[in-house]
Amino acid sequence: MATTSVVIVGGGGTGDYAAFTLRKRGFEGEITILSADRDRPYDRPYLSKEFLRGEIEQPKVFLHEEADYKTERIDLRLEQRVTGGSLNDRRLTLTGGGEVPFDVLVLGLGGTPRRLPTIPDAENVVTLRSLTDSKAIRDALGRSSRLLLIGAGFIGAEVAASARTLGKDVLMVEALAVPLQRALGRDVGEIYAGIHKAHGVDVRTGTTVEEWHLSGDRVTGVSLSDGSRQEVDLVLVAVGIEPNLDVPRALGLAIEGGGVRVDEGLRAGDGVYVGGDVALHQHPVLRRAIRVEHWEVAKNHGRGIASAITVGHAPYTKIPYFWSDQYDINLEYRGHASGDDTAVWRGDREARSFSVFYLRDGRVEGVLSMNDSKTNEAGGELVESRRRVDPSALEDTSRDLAELMGTKTSGGG
Repeated sequence: MATTSVVIVGGGGTGDYAAFTLRKRGFEGEITILSADRDRPYDRPYLSKEFLRGEIEQPKVFLHEEADYKTERIDLRLEQRVTGGSLNDRRLTLTGGGEVPFDVLVLGLGGTPRRLPTIPDAENVVTLRSLTDSKAIRDALGRSSRLLLIGAGFIGAEVAASARTLGKDVLMVEALAVPLQRALGRDVGEIYAGIHKAHGVDVRTGTTVEEWHLSGDRVTGVSLSDGSRQEVDLVLVAVGIEPNLDVPRALGLAIEGGGVRVDEGLRAGDGVYVGGDVALHQHPVLRRAIRVEHWEVAKNHGRGIASAITVGHAPYTKIPYFWSDQYDINLEYRGHASGDDTAVWRGDREARSFSVFYLRDGRVEGVLSMNDSKTNEAGGELVESRRRVDPSALEDTSRDLAELMGTKTSGGG
């Protein structure tokens, strides 16, 4: 039976890229995006960087002009909340009782910023996920002098860099002994913390907030576990997200590992695809199930889902990729590894131009690069190759990484 309508729930990277890629690939049926956001889809990385710093204005943030949706016959419905539905009946239910029928369903639901129960619900305690959030933080930063960041992950670090660029004092409080230790390992985490310290961020690791001090509905300071009291006038909580799983649960989809279990081609069921933060993907190259919370992954999932709908179901083989700009540092990451994997370094740590390969059973599972894009690209190819590699060859900057992939003939024959 031919697909005549695709309904996409979520107006983020997965949803918007799926919709426009469907049209590029010649899909002529109805496309509907049901987005809970008040704004049309936007380029999320701007929210913690250029837009937050006031270097670009709102029109630049959007992925497409408003007229593009009409031109491409994409029915974009904002402030629409899906509550459930029936896969058997091929329909969704909305808040207020409305229903939306579909032939194929795409879920790109994203996540909601995690709030810790000990943190007060005060006027100047914020999280960053939406364009609305970014506008509010941008305005608040203009009136603030010292920002407290709870969490030293990528979002918190990008906001720290932006706030320092704007001349604001920044206090970063991280419960772990080293930022990003679980994902990138202790040594990389220490370099990461050192970069922020060098730019004037007061980084407190292995530290938590023991007491919040308020005046009315505003936080004015905190007492930390290191015994100090710190005065602050703006607080950003950046301790990760909770994947939005209410709709998949209501639809009876399989929930596992904090996401929706999908096959190698991002399919959760007959005519049901899931991408982005909520997809637990059985990755055909890495040969294990992974769930990744990064913008580039969500976008590429959208493209892959559109291809599956128009061309035919097939394994989605692209490995995860993300990037982060902080100060004069460009970070890139390809693959999916753990800070517990064996780290092999290549390049110049002191010059902040290096790559770290994460090995498991002799294979490269991921590569992190700092100001070293060329090596990162080659590292991604090593991840895809699934070849076992000699760590000493990875370390040796005189060795061409192409030799390790068998794509360049070695002089030794």
